[in-house]
Parts: sequence; structure tokens; C-alpha cells
Amino acid sequence: MIAKCASPIPIAIAVPSSHSHRPSLRPINIIIKCSASSSTSSNINSSEHLRSQLDHLHAEANTTTTKANNARMRLLRLSEAAEKLQKQAAISIQRGDENGAREMLFQRKKVLQALEKSKSRIELLDELSTKLSEAISLKESQLIGSIMNMEDTIEDASSPIRIVAPTEEVQEDFSEDVSEPNTMNFSDIQGNRLDDEEAVNIQGSLSNDSWNEDNTVSCLSFTSAYDEFLENIDKKLDEIEAELVTVLNVSTLVLDSEERPKNSRLQQTTELLESIRTIRQRIASINVSQSQN
Repeated sequence: MIAKCASPIPIAIAVPSSHSHRPSLRPINIIIKCSASSSTSSNINSSEHLRSQLDHLHAEANTTTTKANNARMRLLRLSEAAEKLQKQAAISIQRGDENGAREMLFQRKKVLQALEKSKSRIELLDELSTKLSEAISLKESQLIGSIMNMEDTIEDASSPIRIVAPTEEVQEDFSEDVSEPNTMNFSDIQGNRLDDEEAVNIQGSLSNDSWNEDNTVSCLSFTSAYDEFLENIDKKLDEIEAELVTVLNVSTLVLDSEERPKNSRLQQTTELLESIRTIRQRIASINVSQSQN
């Protein structure tokens, strides 16, 4: 993961001037913003830790519920046994078997003691189950909050390219660099509206094969710089795409299948991922066509 952001890239563009037919240069800064990778990585680690705790709590809750159900079944069997012993003691008394009746009542007393212990155990297990449910609800809320924070971080990085106005010092530097022979004007790339005389001169230059070695080197340098620029853009988009995929995978674990279509942030993240993949495919197509040329 990369935690540093790219520096501003100064680019000179040509704008029309009221005092001249030729456009003048104006500098702008294009800033490519990196996503907050360190923050996103921290949120992912926190989410994984919360998810592990949730799994453990769910396992404990299931075990506690099973024990409570078993204790209730035992309580029911003890109640039936106590009732049977009481009936047998009554029958023994009717028959005149006092010793047998006394023994039955003694056994019934032990069963009643075990029954009270089962009741206490059930109460403790129910209390533990309630606390586990509260802990699960708390951890689920924390996990959802962590996912939302991670999606907010991705939304903050949803506009990776930003254009800002340059300072006066930068404008002065660009004004001085205009006179240098290696400075590339925007008109060299896109072209401008020229008057008839300039158009005739250009056609004459082309017909006389006036492209010299310096122009060839300049064109090759521009092509190399442009390829490097596209490569850097594709690299940054690849990192952002990987983080978006991670966010979507974690969201899939947290949200139910019915909640996913209703979650606006999840849909926005999916659309953003598709847009980035489309841009990367476009860059790949440009690179392929340039290599063929």
C-alpha cells in the first residue's frame, strides 16, 4: 500500500489573447490524489479483527443456547421423576409399607435438590446468553461503522484528478520558460486557428520536407513522456481498484443479500469501480494502438 500522494504536475496550455493572433501560455497544476491507503488498510485490519470477535461471540452464544436447552430438558425429566416418586410414596403408605414410602420420599428430596440446581443453572445460562447477545449487537454496530468509514475514505478519493490555479511565482516561472527552445506549447499538440498566411507557410514547409532532426527528437521525447504519464495514471488507478475490491468484499460479508441493493454507498462504490476499470481499459487500448503505429 502507498501512503504518499503525487506532487502537482505543472502543464502549460495555450489560451486566446486579445493582443495577438497566437495564443499565450497559461500554467495550471494537475494534482493526482492518492487514496488514503494507510487509513483504508487500518480500517480493513480493524474490520477483520471485529469479524473474528463476532465469529467467536456467535460460537459462544450457540454453545450457551445448547447448554440452556439441555438444562431445560433435564429440569423437565427431574420434575417428572419427583412426581412419580411422590405417587409411589402415596401407594406405599396405602399398602402399609412405611419404610418403602420413607425411601421414596427421601429419593424425591434428592430429586428436588437437583431440580433447584438445574433452575439456577438455567438462569445463569439465560443471563449469559443475554449478555452475549448485547455484545454481538455492539460488535456488529462497530463493524458496520468501520465499513462505513472505509467507504467514506474511498468516496473522498473518488475524484483522483484535481485542477488548481497556480501561484504568481509559478506563473512567472512559466513566463520565463516560454522563451526556451525545448518548451512545448499546447498548440504543438492540438493545433490552433491560424490565418491564411501562416497556413500557406506551413504547407510550404511540409512540401519542402522541412522537418529536421531537432523536430524529430522533440516528437520522440513527447511520445515517451506521454507514455510515462499514462503508465503512472494506470498504476494509481490499479491501486485504487484493488482497495475498492477489498471494500466490496468486506461489505459482502457484513451486509445481507437483501440489504446490498438498498445500500447507496455500496452501489456508489460499485459504480466507481466500474468507471475505473473502464478508464484502465481505455488506457490499455491507447497503448496498444501506439505500439502498432
